[in-house]
Amino acid sequence: MGYYIGIDLGQQSSFWVIQDLQGVICQRMKIVNDAAVIEKALKSYLTQSCKTVMEATTNYYWMYQTLRKLGCEVILAHPLKTRAIASAKIKNDRLDATILVNLLRADLIPQSYIPTEDIRALREMTRQHIRLVQIRTRIKNQCHALLVKLNLRPTEKFSDMYGKKGMAWLGEMRLPEPFEFQKHQLLDQIQYYNRLIQHADCRIKEMLKSYPQSHELFKIPGIGDLAAAMLIAEIGPMDRFPSPKQLIGYSGLAPGLYESGKTSHARGITHEGNKFLRWILCEVVQIHVRKPGPLRNFYLRLKDKKGHGKALVATARKFLIHIYYILKDSKVSPVFAG
Repeated sequence: MGYYIGIDLGQQSSFWVIQDLQGVICQRMKIVNDAAVIEKALKSYLTQSCKTVMEATTNYYWMYQTLRKLGCEVILAHPLKTRAIASAKIKNDRLDATILVNLLRADLIPQSYIPTEDIRALREMTRQHIRLVQIRTRIKNQCHALLVKLNLRPTEKFSDMYGKKGMAWLGEMRLPEPFEFQKHQLLDQIQYYNRLIQHADCRIKEMLKSYPQSHELFKIPGIGDLAAAMLIAEIGPMDRFPSPKQLIGYSGLAPGLYESGKTSHARGITHEGNKFLRWILCEVVQIHVRKPGPLRNFYLRLKDKKGHGKALVATARKFLIHIYYILKDSKVSPVFAG
């Protein structure tokens, strides 16, 4: 005896549909998202094996942990692929949970990857780093807008306006009020976020010590602690990708294709994969295309035909193929030699 459980996970509460092995619905219920309440509601079912399914939404992690502690087997459904298999014109929590549990019982759930605790921790740290940099960039843009508003320019050129010399110039410059007050608040925020980013960098560097494959990645120009950590964390175990083609699809860098009758033409990339992986690949590739080497040569050949954007994406795809073999075989590809 056992049970299948489909969960439509919400922010405050979730809808649950429980079936037995024959597909007979035992119970439908709406449960507040609280671990103690969930354990009490499932108490009569936990004496048997319980196989549960929910979609990989933003807040899935706490529910996944709660169900695992209760002894349930947890399947994480890929949202887009699940809708492709079973979409409905009428959409509500009850129907979504019912569809999930029926797919689970039929063993038709397209599963999403569930990272290990260590990989998830590394992901959280790298994504936190990105969020901090984005906030700091917005503050720098506000500071720049303040200078433009007052038609102010530095008397000398700085390689980085917000580096040591640039910050000193900004600090010494006197502005009429209330702009002087605004300037100091913006500079204080920039320095504050500099410290936070530095602390995040130190934590990432420390966490990377647990991943020996990072040493192979460091041999590639343009890959530092953040890039190596993101590639390891966002890709996860390489054995889940049988070939580079699957990894490219996962990254969302695969070109789309439109086919109808005799008409067939390529489209832009799908954008359906891991956006963080796409971002770091394009960041690193932009370093490579500015320096002599095989990737720059490949980029320049395509740039003349297709323009900068498409050439950069195609180069990022090529770069990812080499990353695949590096992480899979722990060998640097010849394309990066020298």
